[in-house]
Amino acid sequence: MRPTHPHSRTLRTARSAGLTALLAVACAAALAAAPTASAASMAEAAAPTATLTADVPVFARGAGMSVVAFGSLQIDDGTTVTCINNGSPSGASPRIIYATTYQVAAGTAYRVSAWESGNCDAYIPQWGARTQSLGGVTVTPSNADVADGVYRVTIP
Repeated sequence: MRPTHPHSRTLRTARSAGLTALLAVACAAALAAAPTASAASMAEAAAPTATLTADVPVFARGAGMSVVAFGSLQIDDGTTVTCINNGSPSGASPRIIYATTYQVAAGTAYRVSAWESGNCDAYIPQWGARTQSLGGVTVTPSNADVADGVYRVTIP
């Protein structure tokens, strides 16, 4: 049998209560310091998306008397500019439907433009000139616009 001090039980109880209180304070401080998601970031995460499809002209008037032919689609979301030249065209002249795998989110503004060649807005050394745009539009899809999973843009 182990000798015990007559007050050891009350000391253990007091020490245990003190540790419990310290742990509760530490947990409360950790929870208060933990980052929380803002309403804006939660809305972005919850924004529905759809793939972008563009109704584009096959040909358009370029600089001077030139005629330019569609070759790529440029999408600017305000943060990143993306050039798509591997979409799936369907239809025939004078307009085609150009399906892409690019995802657009409801509530985000996009500048969508059609370009000659497969390089979007670029300098082509062989031509000695920049590529030309066939036109573009700025759009902001709504939740209803992307509800069926495909968002269609028409470039005049």
